[in-house]
Parts: sequence; C-alpha cells; structure tokens
Amino acid sequence: MNESKSFKPTSKSRVVSFRLSNADFTRIAHRAAAANLRIGDLARQLVLARTDQFRLTVQAQSDPALLAQLNRIGVNLNQLVKNAHTFGRVSPEITRTCKTISDLIDHALEKEKT
Repeated sequence: MNESKSFKPTSKSRVVSFRLSNADFTRIAHRAAAANLRIGDLARQLVLARTDQFRLTVQAQSDPALLAQLNRIGVNLNQLVKNAHTFGRVSPEITRTCKTISDLIDHALEKEKT
C-alpha cells in the first residue's frame, strides 16, 4: 500500500454489487427518488440499518475430495467395462468398485441429512 496516501476511517473504498430484477430495481429507484437519494446510497442505508434481520439460506456444497474420489472410481469403472467388452470377461474389480461407489453415495446422503 502506498504510505503517502492516508484513508479516513469513514472513506468508502469497498464495492459491493448485486443483481436485481427489473421490478426490484424499479421499486428501489422509486424509493430512492422519493427520499432524494441515489440508489446506491439508499441500498447502503437499507443494508446497514437491517444487518441483524438478514435471513441467510445456506446451500450445501459438494465435498471436493468426495467428488475427486468419485471421479477416480468412475474412470476405473469405465476401464473395467471396456476390458469386459474387449475380452468378454468381467473382472472381480467391478464388484468391489460398485461397492465403493455405493458406500460413497450412502456416506454423502448421510452427511447431507445432518
């Protein structure tokens, strides 16, 4: 950071942006005009005045390690099926791989319930 510049603690140097539907934008634009404010100023006031009243919806995210493991298993299963088609025989690895897939799915479903 350039030390020759000093910022006031109240300077607004951060930007927050979000998208609105046309209807929501129109509502906020009318409220801002009625209050003789810019839309951004009204939005800032609304957000800062009601920070304790936000209701957040948290969506579960997939575990990257689980997805990577499922991908590796899928690649192995694909190779086993190709081998079965080429040589006309089914490897005992297929049963073990299918069991692993089933276990991972069960684990993911149990984790999602909590």
